Amino acid sequence: MKKLLLIPLLFLGCASNYANIDKKIEETNKERKLIQKYQISKSALTKVKNGYIFTLPEGNGFSIYKIDENYDLVAKKQIPFLFDIKKTKYKNSKIYIVGYDQKKDKPALFIIDENLKNYTIKDFANKYDLPKDFIIDKNPVVLLSTYKNQNADIELYANGKTTIFPNPDQEHGSFIIKKDGGYYIIGSIQHPQEDLLILFVKDGKIVWSKVYDFGMEDLPTKVEIKDNNIVIEVLSQDYMGAEHQFFITIDSNGKIIKIKKGIEFKTLPTRYRT
Repeated sequence: MKKLLLIPLLFLGCASNYANIDKKIEETNKERKLIQKYQISKSALTKVKNGYIFTLPEGNGFSIYKIDENYDLVAKKQIPFLFDIKKTKYKNSKIYIVGYDQKKDKPALFIIDENLKNYTIKDFANKYDLPKDFIIDKNPVVLLSTYKNQNADIELYANGKTTIFPNPDQEHGSFIIKKDGGYYIIGSIQHPQEDLLILFVKDGKIVWSKVYDFGMEDLPTKVEIKDNNIVIEVLSQDYMGAEHQFFITIDSNGKIIKIKKGIEFKTLPTRYRT
C-alpha cells in the first residue's frame, strides 16, 4: 500500500513543478513583451489600480503610460514639461512624481489622477536642490541633497519648509521612512570613503545619527520595514572592485540586530582590476 501511495504523490509533485514552470514562462513572455513594446524592464513599473504606470522622456517633456495587468496600453498622457524624474508613487487614486524642473533648476512635484486627465506641477525647496526620495503623508515629504554650503548636505522638505542638516563631510540621503513619530533617513557619508549613514529626525531636529563602516564603499540600495524593524540592503565594495551584498536589520535606536549575507562577490574581470 505504501508503494502505491507514492504514485499519486509523485504525480502531484510533478504537476506542481509544471505549474511553476508554466507560470515562469508566462512571466518571462510578459516581460519580453514589455521590453519589445516600450524598451523598459519590470523594475520601471509602478503598481496602480488594475495595472501599472511608467514614464518615458518624449520631445520637450515626458509621457505617462498606463498599462493593464497584461502590459497592454490603456492610456497615455504627454506632458510638455522638461522634468528629470526621480521617483514615482501611487496613493489614494493619485500618481505622485518627484523630479527636477530643468527650466527653473528646482525640485518639482507632479500630481495626476489615475485616469491621466488632470494634473498639477509645483516647484518647491531651493534652486539646485536635488530630490532623492519622498513619502506621501498628509502632504508629500521630500528628501533632498543641497549644496548651499558647497559640500552636499541632507535636506528635508515638509509642510512647505526646508530643513538642512549641515555636516563638514559630504552627506547624501537615499531613502526616507516615516516611523516612530519621526523620519528615518538612510544614506551615506564620505570621510574619506563612503560609509552607511542613518539619521532619525523628529520635529526638524536630529535625535540620533550613526555611521556604519562595512568595507571601503558602503551604499544603501533598498529599504523596507519588516516586523516593525528597518531592513536595509547594502552594497559594499573594496578597493579592488570586488562587491558583496548584505542585509542589516536595525531597531528604533539604530542598533544592528541582524545581518544577513546576500551575494558574496561580484568581482570585476582581471583586466579591470588594479
